Amino acid sequence: MFEHPECEAVLMVDAANAFNNINRETALHNIKIKCPIFAQYIENTYKEPARLFISSHNNQRLGDPVAIQSSEGTTQGDPVAMAMFALGMMKLQDIIRHENTNVKQVAYADDLTGVGKSADLRKWWDLVNEHGPKIGYHPNATKSVVIVKPEAYDRAKTAFQGSNVKLSVTGERHLGAAIGTAEYRTEYVKTAVKRWESELQRLSEIAKTEPQQAYAAFTYGVKHKWNYLMRTVPDVAPLLKPLEDAIRNTFIPAIANGRCPSDQERRLLELPPRMGGLGITNPQNLAESEFRNSIRITASLTGYITNQNERVEDNPQDIRSLRNEISINREGKQRDTLSDLMRELPEDTRRRTDIAQEVGASNWLTTLHIRAKGFNLNKKEFTDALALRYGWPVDGLPNMCNCGSPFNQNHAMTCKRGGFVCMRHDEVRDVTAQMLKEVCHDVTVEPMLLPLQGEHLARRTANVSNKARVDVSPRGFWTRGQRAYFDIRIFDPMAHCHRDLTLDAAHRRNEQEKNRAYEERIQNVDQGSFTPVVFTTAGGMGPRAQSFYARLAETLADKKQQPRSSVVAWMRCRLSFSLLRSALVCLRGTRSPAPKTTRIADLDFEATVVDSRINHKLC
Repeated sequence: MFEHPECEAVLMVDAANAFNNINRETALHNIKIKCPIFAQYIENTYKEPARLFISSHNNQRLGDPVAIQSSEGTTQGDPVAMAMFALGMMKLQDIIRHENTNVKQVAYADDLTGVGKSADLRKWWDLVNEHGPKIGYHPNATKSVVIVKPEAYDRAKTAFQGSNVKLSVTGERHLGAAIGTAEYRTEYVKTAVKRWESELQRLSEIAKTEPQQAYAAFTYGVKHKWNYLMRTVPDVAPLLKPLEDAIRNTFIPAIANGRCPSDQERRLLELPPRMGGLGITNPQNLAESEFRNSIRITASLTGYITNQNERVEDNPQDIRSLRNEISINREGKQRDTLSDLMRELPEDTRRRTDIAQEVGASNWLTTLHIRAKGFNLNKKEFTDALALRYGWPVDGLPNMCNCGSPFNQNHAMTCKRGGFVCMRHDEVRDVTAQMLKEVCHDVTVEPMLLPLQGEHLARRTANVSNKARVDVSPRGFWTRGQRAYFDIRIFDPMAHCHRDLTLDAAHRRNEQEKNRAYEERIQNVDQGSFTPVVFTTAGGMGPRAQSFYARLAETLADKKQQPRSSVVAWMRCRLSFSLLRSALVCLRGTRSPAPKTTRIADLDFEATVVDSRINHKLC
């Protein structure tokens, strides 16, 4: 509206403590007329003065709280405060409406904004001052601003003479965006970017000691701070370059143990975790699309405001369809970026990116750091986890393994020296058994299969040992009364035997190997069902494992009377952290033999003291 040729100025009205000052009696009366369906709730909560409790302090000691009576305004924390305030303001809106004042206007909470010619705006301002206090809306002239075009400055100055309202020919902040000249908007964006740069510097300092918390703070909070600016101010992409430089050169190295990403890696890290990235977005790349999408999704509301149409008749289904379309387009663009990257990245990085895209492989990244829930990683674990995800160098690893092979990340995941591979397997087995015990009876860990007594198995690769075991066996999981058998395998997709296979093919091969070893014997001899549960070291699941855990989640959700989606999300996250911690132990755990200790039972203390010449006086 401000850019329209016939517009001279914009008046932004600031009210003094509006939410606490609105006249409660008047608001109750107006709501009964304007919105009867809402009136009963407001009547019940605001007809009598509300009690507010204030903690009293005496000699720095906490005393008993003091209760005061709140008889005006809305109470802080009331979820309907905004709706009550808006309805309470409607009487004033009726008086100052466009048909009466020739001023187009919009109100958001207590921020009232009008646009038009200077003389009309002065009349509009006088009406607000005259009728606003009657409902508890008290305009604050010293904080109200008229943004006027240079050619209309003299007329605005004459019109608002004696009002104490500030006049500006450059511009002013409006609801987190800016109205005014292009120069003012540029300066406003630069100031905001400088402030966000400073915040990123502080967050990067925190990331050096708490990288997981800093990463969560960025992805869940900080990166959304500039979304509103990108959606409301056009052509800001070039102005966001310092922000992107701070992200790339300061924040990412802080969480990645000093590694500064290459151009290809930076594009990869922009992508969401489910596509192999970290969700560390590039504000420069997002600015144009965010502004364009904002224009589209608010077009109908903008039309109502510019036309001053008070009867808003938006179809929620249309808005929902538009949002879905924007989401699909955004994901399509991300998929295109990923496809381009997969042609450019080195073979090792491409393989790791495929692994990171599997279901369950990125849950540890999208979860908040909550120690009580077991979802926390220390700074070394987090940086090592990123290094494993992308194949980055890891500091402090030995050149040779104790088994005699060259030591690297891939060898660490498969070396059986030290027992870490067994520990990784047992961790997943025990977690799965705990979940099964919640919904099944007679859950056994490592049950021995029935011995073979003359039975013939057709498959040559079948396990025919009379001491054969599987990992977990509950009764009644798939079929009522029948025993189900599950055997777990965790394989490294980066191992040489799997490098030439797609991930789907690798999962199928490992499942088939388990089936050939156990399925026929369990079905014919033990007369139960067999399910191979196959994982990658990064947390990806095979098809049969996905079916098994989906069924387990559904059963848990029915028993706990909780949403299935919540159970699935927790289950995947729990398994993801279990596998991640196991992988980190494989990477950092010592494989050297334990030092020999002295057997105290066979020790001759006196002879040892004499031989070692231990000084009695010093002891």
